[in-house]
Amino acid sequence: MHRTKLAILAIGLSLGLVSSAQTTTKTAPKPNLTAGKELYRQHCSMCHGVAGKGDGTWYDPNSIIDEQRRVKPADLTVLSEQNGGKFPVERVRNAIYSKDAVRAHGTPEMPAWGDVFYNLKSDPKQLEQRVRDLTGFIESLQQTKK
Repeated sequence: MHRTKLAILAIGLSLGLVSSAQTTTKTAPKPNLTAGKELYRQHCSMCHGVAGKGDGTWYDPNSIIDEQRRVKPADLTVLSEQNGGKFPVERVRNAIYSKDAVRAHGTPEMPAWGDVFYNLKSDPKQLEQRVRDLTGFIESLQQTKK
């Protein structure tokens, strides 16, 4: 009887140790596509177009005043297709954060969307949420091959 209790105790402790040793994977909060769509409409659609095809009203291939307006905006609907069928999350996030040089976006000190994201540096959680929402919305624009 004493051995049975010890065996049960040992098994219970073993199971407890095994389960506590397993790491739980944290899942990132899901993007709010409605908020992302609004951010896109306000800050991206002028160049990339309402549907993300790169046909926004601010693009002017003949602009002699503003070099940035002569740069053809990217078609955001084919990013996955151009990346082997996988949406390039980090590349998009880096473009939003101005970490990667995107000529048409301007310099990191003065990106195309001005202070919209820069002013949120003091609130990293809100900044991250906005970038997640916008990235999620851009991902939702991806064309699927037929």
